[in-house]
Amino acid sequence: MKLKKILAAVAAAAVAVSAMAVNAFAADEYTAKLGFADTAWAVQDWEASTTVTGDGTYTIESTAVAGNADFGVFVIDIEGMFAAAPEATAVLDKIEIDGQEFSFKADKIVYGDIEEKGNYRIEIYNTYGTTLDDPGVNTATQIGESLKLTFTVSGLGGAEAAAPADDAADAPADAPAADTTTTSEGTGNAPIAVMVSVMAVAGAAAVASKKRK
Repeated sequence: MKLKKILAAVAAAAVAVSAMAVNAFAADEYTAKLGFADTAWAVQDWEASTTVTGDGTYTIESTAVAGNADFGVFVIDIEGMFAAAPEATAVLDKIEIDGQEFSFKADKIVYGDIEEKGNYRIEIYNTYGTTLDDPGVNTATQIGESLKLTFTVSGLGGAEAAAPADDAADAPADAPAADTTTTSEGTGNAPIAVMVSVMAVAGAAAVASKKRK
């Protein structure tokens, strides 16, 4: 009976720790959408999007904005992220227009729940926002074919987003294979793995001890 109690306790603890490990890696999903319109509202895109699954770097691309005259509204909204995870943040890394990097002043980009709707906004420029009087981009810029935005999310945990496919294509042919192992710092996953291993060893030792008796 004593052995059964030991094994039952080990099994219950292992299940509990496994659940903790799953929760440590789990992250909610959020839709990050482009919000774009020129000042005449003739060219718009409110649909281009990507799915944020945790900490990592993401991109949104749009061809619907081609032919704009200037920037009127130029934002990214990560829907519901501020309400669900107010400690999480996102930072704009790069703007590319027609395949060329487009310069911006990083300290002029505005972040947060700007409209108080629970969304996390990256406001690059907004005629109706605080960036109207202090823009970080040349608002008279036109887009000939395409727009690509790259941003990094932190504070959600979970698996990092996969690198864009074009990054892999640029790697030299003789380059070593990329390490695909995902690490999540500060989640306590390593201690959890150790605990599971210790429990398994303890259970095996208990069985061996019982057989010797």
